Amino acid sequence: MATRKPSTPKTSTELKQQLAQAKERLAELEKRAYAEEINELISATNMVADFAAIQKRVSDIDATVILATLGAAVGIKRLEVKQLETPKRKPADPNQPKKTRTKAAK
Repeated sequence: MATRKPSTPKTSTELKQQLAQAKERLAELEKRAYAEEINELISATNMVADFAAIQKRVSDIDATVILATLGAAVGIKRLEVKQLETPKRKPADPNQPKKTRTKAAK
């Protein structure tokens, strides 16, 4: 009969890693929880119109630069705004026949 290995207490580094992961999950949960409320508050203000006016006035500058500058003006430290490239689709294999949709039987 096999016996279980006794459990050992977690080390300080393991606990710190677990705490960092929990903080990341909490930040994501807060972002999702307040998303609707924040959207309502933003739509009730003139932020969108002000941003459009700034973008129209300085059309040479990218929108991410304007957002980063606004974040700095508000006082958000270490804010990084970046725009990701659109994901590329995998090209179709010319050796495989095209898949066609079939109507479902009723």
